[in-house]
Amino acid sequence: MKRFLVLFLVANGMLATQRGFAQKTGHKSGASAANRAGTAAWTPEVQQYLGVEQGSFRMVGLNRLSKAQLDALVNVARQNFVADPRKHAIACGPATPAPQGRYRVLLTVSGDDPSGQRATEIRQAIAATGGIDLVDSVAAADRTLHVVIQEQTLGKRTIGYTASYVTVTPCTDLFRKIEVELKGQLGTYTDPKGTDLANDLARMLKQDLAGMNAPQP
Repeated sequence: MKRFLVLFLVANGMLATQRGFAQKTGHKSGASAANRAGTAAWTPEVQQYLGVEQGSFRMVGLNRLSKAQLDALVNVARQNFVADPRKHAIACGPATPAPQGRYRVLLTVSGDDPSGQRATEIRQAIAATGGIDLVDSVAAADRTLHVVIQEQTLGKRTIGYTASYVTVTPCTDLFRKIEVELKGQLGTYTDPKGTDLANDLARMLKQDLAGMNAPQP
């Protein structure tokens, strides 16, 4: 049976976008100063789609993203945004529950990954994590991980990658009969290379899934 959530509970903390925000910073490199050009700035869309007010923008670390990364995350959130969802009930997760201790995850990777190498590394790292089964559709997923890759360059040489990510729970608005997403963690890993980036994301996802069933304060 699907898990049904009545969204007046969201106001009491079930949809804790700001509380669930996790800003991660990984390995540093000399590219940091160069990447300050075009840094992210708060806009009304950041509050509308990511739930972060202007006064909290720096506190949660969104100012550390590039403008392109922030725009990509806002666009991901915008795709399934529903205005004022508190008036509606939603159903989350597939019709058939996953076995106890296991989670079905849909992975999407976009951005600077034309060869698909970063996506393959991330998929392999997540698949090797205990208790996670990768699926190919929203309807089959308990959790979705959206990743946006940005290449870090020095001159014409690639020196690493940055990954911005957001985890979400895919749901259906029962009143409007459309797909919506409840946001979980939002953040970025800066300048890891190759499998380092994939392993960072796999560890984050494991912690994110463990927190889904943790008691809320």
